[in-house]
Amino acid sequence: MMSAPRLLIADRAPTRFGVRLALQGAVSICGEASSAEEAIRLAKRTQPDVCLVGWEIPGGGAAAVRGVTRAAPGARVIVLADDAGADAMLDAVRLGAVGFVHSGLSPEQLQKVIAAVVAHEAVLPRSMVLDLLLELRSAGAEVDGLTGREAQVLGLLRRGHSTATIARRLDIAPVTVRRHISELVRKFGVVDRSELVSAAV
Repeated sequence: MMSAPRLLIADRAPTRFGVRLALQGAVSICGEASSAEEAIRLAKRTQPDVCLVGWEIPGGGAAAVRGVTRAAPGARVIVLADDAGADAMLDAVRLGAVGFVHSGLSPEQLQKVIAAVVAHEAVLPRSMVLDLLLELRSAGAEVDGLTGREAQVLGLLRRGHSTATIARRLDIAPVTVRRHISELVRKFGVVDRSELVSAAV
């Protein structure tokens, strides 16, 4: 019989309490942290199998994920987010998280998420999977007719970013962003930017 996974909970007090109740008997809680700094320190000391990190934790969810994955390389990090979009998910995945879920999951759903990551599966909202695929494309060569940069611009467009914001995030000129958008409009066979976003979905 397999032993229960050892879990580190890093979040605000109300969430930690709810997680304890939801997972009672399903996991072995090896520590609780109320800040990113404390989460990193406990992760290093306890080396948990799974770490639940609240994205809104004091000190920052990004810092907590980065630090925990470095301090405990074997830990599978799941981010609990109150109301975060694809940008937060992508940041979490880049930093080492293998799960990104809403903090309001039912006890049964949370248990399934932990079981999935213990079984070496990733758990992400279905609505964000395309954003992750587009982000992955941006790191490589042309895929399905889109260059890496075009895929990156398209992903940011889908998340509602303006030309100026896209330029700032990608560290390119706004005119370059507009050129990529024009090429995407041509490749998708649509009329304008709004139709492009709808077609990409």
